[in-house]
Amino acid sequence: MKARVLIVDDSATVRADMRGVLSAAGFGTTLCDSLGSARKALREQDFELLILDMLLPDGDGVELLEELRRDARTANLPVLMLSTEAAVVQRLKGLSHGANDYVGKPYDPAYVVRKAHELTQVPESDGTPRLVSAGRRRRVMVVDGRIDFRHRAADALRKDGHDVIIAETGMDAMRLLEAQPVDCILLDLEMPGLDGPEWVRSVRSLDGTAHVAVVGLTSGFDAKLISEALAVKVDAFCSKTEDIEVLRAQVRTELRRRAESEGLTTPSGSFPAVHSAAHAPAHAHSPTHAHAPTHAHPHHPVTPAAVSPSAHLPAAHAPAAAHPPAGHTGSLFDAVVARCGLSPVIAPSTMTRACRKAGVDPQLLTPVSLARVLPTIRDMLSIFLDAQEVERRVHSIQLLTQGGPSGAAPVDVRKTRSP
Repeated sequence: MKARVLIVDDSATVRADMRGVLSAAGFGTTLCDSLGSARKALREQDFELLILDMLLPDGDGVELLEELRRDARTANLPVLMLSTEAAVVQRLKGLSHGANDYVGKPYDPAYVVRKAHELTQVPESDGTPRLVSAGRRRRVMVVDGRIDFRHRAADALRKDGHDVIIAETGMDAMRLLEAQPVDCILLDLEMPGLDGPEWVRSVRSLDGTAHVAVVGLTSGFDAKLISEALAVKVDAFCSKTEDIEVLRAQVRTELRRRAESEGLTTPSGSFPAVHSAAHAPAHAHSPTHAHAPTHAHPHHPVTPAAVSPSAHLPAAHAPAAAHPPAGHTGSLFDAVVARCGLSPVIAPSTMTRACRKAGVDPQLLTPVSLARVLPTIRDMLSIFLDAQEVERRVHSIQLLTQGGPSGAAPVDVRKTRSP
């Protein structure tokens, strides 16, 4: 029996394109151009997947997401969100309200088909074993201040079937990374107002980023900059003055290296999880890789010794896994996750990051240490929720600092705010 997909988008071109590629891949499709028509379709039949544009003529796709997650019949319906590259806030809202994943517009049709197979757990038509993580491994983020370069790079990378996310600033990029994993980051190391190596250091400190390939973009050879970038585990370098096909080839190389080193052993049918640094190969970010920059052209190989002795600095300790281990059910951490108001897709990793930022092990969370984490939780929730909802969720979590809602008055979080 065909898995049925509901496609909701106000563009007739997008709807026709989606129907064509998904029908050819063996899916049944129903098309809607508004929230109203989507609600009617959802009342009349069941679907295995919803592909939802976030901005529709009669409302915000988040409204429909909230309705679906409140209805027991559709609470577990996989939702693939469509959003424009510039709609950072919309993507974050969608993910925090229950979307399983997103695809940026313009999109690669083959990537959408892979995501549809993944989210519906339908085997590929050729009968070959399907590695779920292989599909997720094709998300690339381009961080560059120049709109012409961002779009030129994105267009080139989509030729290889990647889902490409673009970010104009380091802050936008970090907010997206907090919400969803990527497999490769292309970063302009010389962006105005951004310390490229320091930004990479911040990314590497996040749980689940050990597998992420980082390609540094430069306008020329700067030995000091490249040395600093190597020290924070930038994997490869490309000059922005080179043909864009050089960049495209470098991304292919980095993704292939990751695939080979990690083995792609994710079981078929499971939802892709963020890879933790604890499971990354020890050599994954060694600065002695043969694809480090050269003395003349940053995208050619050279040994780090030719750049600076600082490249031999020992690698930082890998961060702990993004989620507490199995068997943690019923813990205080689980209660925090349940009360935080975020989607189950991102809630565990987001609350884990909040704990670690406050210097607390989530596996050993106690009411006392939770009080210390509350300010960080507030900061993290403010990325996804509006101010009123943040305060409501923080208050609910705050009650756990006294053993639960029936406990005594909660600790005043303002007195525990970290500097």
